Amino acid sequence: MSSALRPVMQRVGLDEDGVGAEDRVRSGPQRLRAGAMRLESWAARRPARAAVASVCAVAVAAALAVGVPSWVSGHERASVLGAAAFPGAVRLLETAPRERWSATVDGAVAPVVSGDVVVVVQGATTDRRIVGLDVVAGHERWQVPLDDAVVPDTVLCRPVDAELVCVVGAQPPSDGRRLVPDEPAGPDAPAAEVGTAVLLRIDPGDGEVLSRSDVEGWVVATAQAGSDVVVATYAWGMLAVRRLDPTTGATRWATQRWSTFQSAGSSRVRLVAAGDLVTATGNEVTLVLDARTGDRLPRPEGSTAADQVRLLEDGTLVRTRFRVREAGVDAVSELSTGDREPSFSVRGSLVQPGVSDGTSGLVFAASGLTGGPLGGRVRAYATGSAEAVWRALVPAPEVAADVAGRVVLRGGGALVGLDARTGEQVWRRSFGPTIGRTFTDGERLVVEREAPSGLPSLTALSLADGATVWDALLPVDAPRPLRLGPHLYAVGDSRLVALR
Repeated sequence: MSSALRPVMQRVGLDEDGVGAEDRVRSGPQRLRAGAMRLESWAARRPARAAVASVCAVAVAAALAVGVPSWVSGHERASVLGAAAFPGAVRLLETAPRERWSATVDGAVAPVVSGDVVVVVQGATTDRRIVGLDVVAGHERWQVPLDDAVVPDTVLCRPVDAELVCVVGAQPPSDGRRLVPDEPAGPDAPAAEVGTAVLLRIDPGDGEVLSRSDVEGWVVATAQAGSDVVVATYAWGMLAVRRLDPTTGATRWATQRWSTFQSAGSSRVRLVAAGDLVTATGNEVTLVLDARTGDRLPRPEGSTAADQVRLLEDGTLVRTRFRVREAGVDAVSELSTGDREPSFSVRGSLVQPGVSDGTSGLVFAASGLTGGPLGGRVRAYATGSAEAVWRALVPAPEVAADVAGRVVLRGGGALVGLDARTGEQVWRRSFGPTIGRTFTDGERLVVEREAPSGLPSLTALSLADGATVWDALLPVDAPRPLRLGPHLYAVGDSRLVALR
């Protein structure tokens, strides 16, 4: 029945002879040749118009060839030079950063950003130079050779206003016996000749040396105070702190104190200038100076030499006093501004967040009784209040970040995200003892750690829930991440890598 209804199939021949050439679908090359022939015919009939059209086409092509790359470069430069969400943060890192450019550097000298250049040091002792690299593309913009008149062991550069100030000098001797004048009992270790450093004021735009002046002594640290530079030097058992005018090299004030400086490798001086104060701490020395006059601030009544003194970047002076109690060692931190009396005190040793956007308004301190059951736990205080807002339950004595409503604690190889309002735990991630520095863009926390393969890497976590956003390996020859301006870089012994 079904076969009777099936239509009969017949073979039909195709007649293409009747189809016109214009009715066929032409290929791309055929259409291109046809268009070229029509254009050639039109140009032959109207040569003047064809010449004008040719000139216009060439001009448009040239403008595109020059303008498009220039627009792309300008867009990239504007993006790279843009500011981060808040001071101390990096630009948004929604995806894993990749190498944008790299340069050969002396990894022992900290690079800095001044304007739109990354300032590094290149070369060995005999061919040392300060180099300005373009922050966007990484090419060399300028270099300042360090001549034979100075021993360029130590190079400390920092931006001061719109200029770059570098202090270059010899490194203190490694033998502590050579840091004091000659003594008859020590003829085997004659005193070293006191070094003289050079202060260079450089235009970061083109590398022009605007001024040059001498600084006596072995330079161990620098800081900025207003438009001046503060320099800490050592010579003959004395630690000297000077405030200098970088334009002329003139000393505005100087303060000295005996110091147990042992050697270049074992002695560290931390110099901080903020607000109206300058502090120099290290080598059994604690100097708290008036930044305007250089006068030493008197020690508060009841304080001892065992007290710890720190000057924060916002000008807050923190003095932590330790007292031995039956339950352990009790600590109380007093916060003040300038030479004023303490504005308030908190129980415990003040803990400064690695980075903060300032939205929580909290001040943190580690538990005062370091020998008690709550030792090593963080307390949060409202500014000006001695009553804790909340106490963390996890034994993590460091605050990695206080950003976007999260307080991230760090301890025992783990990161713990707390609600900044209540202190309740929201998430926890364990990385083990290989965890390193942390950075944030305001939405994610970037953690330096060792990958399972043993290679250095970065892992980005969501601040909201601690979930992994991305992982990225660091270059083997540049395994140490650091923040310069609003961007991440990686540095090794001889290589600097820009991560974008």
